[in-house]
Amino acid sequence: MTAVSPSALFRERPVLADWFYRLARLFALSLVFIFPLEAVTAAREIAVVGMVLFLVAYLVARGNLDLRPTVLFWPLFFYVVCAVFSLFTAVDMAYTLKELRGEVLKGLLIFYGGVHLILEEENLEQFWGMILVGLVVMAVAGVVLFFQQGGSLFNHAVRAGSLHSGYGTLGTYLVLVWPFLLLAPLVWNAPWAKAAWVALIACSGLVAYVTYNRAAWLTMVLQAALCLIMVSRHRLRMSLIMLAAGVLAVGMLLAAPGSRHGENWSMLLKDPLKTGGTAGDLIAAWRHSWRQIKKDPFLGIGLGRHSFSKAYPEFRRTHQPLLWHAHNTFVDLTLQLGVQGLIAILLIMGVLVWALWPHSPPQGGQTAVAFGAAAAAMVIGFCVRNLFDDFFVDDTGMMFWLLAGLALGGRELLRRRA
Repeated sequence: MTAVSPSALFRERPVLADWFYRLARLFALSLVFIFPLEAVTAAREIAVVGMVLFLVAYLVARGNLDLRPTVLFWPLFFYVVCAVFSLFTAVDMAYTLKELRGEVLKGLLIFYGGVHLILEEENLEQFWGMILVGLVVMAVAGVVLFFQQGGSLFNHAVRAGSLHSGYGTLGTYLVLVWPFLLLAPLVWNAPWAKAAWVALIACSGLVAYVTYNRAAWLTMVLQAALCLIMVSRHRLRMSLIMLAAGVLAVGMLLAAPGSRHGENWSMLLKDPLKTGGTAGDLIAAWRHSWRQIKKDPFLGIGLGRHSFSKAYPEFRRTHQPLLWHAHNTFVDLTLQLGVQGLIAILLIMGVLVWALWPHSPPQGGQTAVAFGAAAAAMVIGFCVRNLFDDFFVDDTGMMFWLLAGLALGGRELLRRRA
């Protein structure tokens, strides 16, 4: 009896390959919705495994793997090399190895899963729609829970966390999805859709405000400006207008109730360490980190935010409990991986923006171009928001990788058509 290869067997049953693809896409769509839901970690892991397994089965079933390395292949390769190298200088090798599997390897699987799931522009519409459905749930739940918990519009004693793990992760989630909301009319422009769009912008803006997360506020203003610039035919003129409007908007936000978290801003230039409040804590962590980086710029303490506490127990003992890492993604990665790690992540972010930024205003019906434009604003916003904390991990990090992968999958689709 002649043995039959799995690929030959599936080629005789193309319907199986189609079902594998549909199942992989279904798991990926569910990920978009459940990433910000704190209480469903098991479902999240099942969805990741389901997406990867069925996508691999689909590629094998076609008999043609047709892998898409994308423009990020070499920056990602460099990043992985830096992460692996940090194992040998890590303060806790076992912990760093765990983080390497849980953050880097999983992130790559999710990213390339997103890249290979886009076969038609209709696929991007489905993911975009699921992003908006998830935002509706998070925004409405955020407002309702905030007021149920006794929140006020005039102070930050209670801060909205919605169904996420807290105000920091909720603010980061909003930064990830905000550009997709702002550019949604490029895909859906019916009268009912416009009314729903305005309502969701208002609700999302309110829940962003009651996080009292100033980094999220500033970032969402920046992203709104970027989206207006991208859709404008006169980008230089719009950039100048947005610069003036952005300064005004930032000034209004920083004067709003709840915008001060114990800081004495008059000390910022005189003696930054005496600024106090959240800003003073960040300055203390950054100064300490800079001193450590100068000692051994190319020798990291090992991948993982908890490496900071393991490497610098004296700093942890003498500072407030929230300062258990550097509270800046780029500073954290420089400490963890060395300067080479910083270069790697800057390359990844820079190449993503370069590849996805639209050369001309996206038009209605150009879903892949519009999705890429929203993703470009998302990447820039994600970087700015993470200058003041480190959420390039866990659910927010994984959602970043998935959205970036989907956007590059759309870019690859356009390239092949051309």
